[in-house]
Amino acid sequence: MKKIVLASIIAAAFVATPVLAQGYVGLGVGSSSASGIDQTSGAVSLTSSNNSRTSVKIFGGFKFTPNWGLEAQYADLGNRDFVIRNGAAQVGSGNVKLSQFSLAGTGTLPLASNFSVFGKVGASNNSGKVNAAVPVAGVTFNDSGNKTDLMVGVGLTYAITPQIAVRAEYEDFGKFNNDGGNSVRVNNFSVGLQYSF
Repeated sequence: MKKIVLASIIAAAFVATPVLAQGYVGLGVGSSSASGIDQTSGAVSLTSSNNSRTSVKIFGGFKFTPNWGLEAQYADLGNRDFVIRNGAAQVGSGNVKLSQFSLAGTGTLPLASNFSVFGKVGASNNSGKVNAAVPVAGVTFNDSGNKTDLMVGVGLTYAITPQIAVRAEYEDFGKFNNDGGNSVRVNNFSVGLQYSF
């Protein structure tokens, strides 16, 4: 009899699993902060005046259980303008466009009153595109590069309804280049809406 009851419980758990599984999509806006753009080499310096920029992202994921899941996202982290100086004289200018695509495992801990906290750890493919010009030397420069690095994030979700939630989160995407001591790093704080289905 005990074996029949145990088998029934196990079977019920497997049947219930698809009901617990849940997919979701969402959109977020926020502020990304970059470090490492400012650089100096001898008398030549590159200085950015706007290391914090508006970010926009889309994301989607799947919760295999109420606590564990997988999430993918793409984020446009904005453009940073910079000036190029030789000593005190400005000799050129340019901009760098930063974006990322990531895949991460997620862990969620439900709290009271429709709140839950979550964390995520995964890999972020970070992309940078640089355009610059030094008119006095007749030089233009265009380049792009990618680097995959560890990304981590933490956040808080509030469920307005079973399908719609608001979430706020902080993410660190790691390095965007391989320049050693001059590595560009970006983190992002965002708020967004999430729709579950």
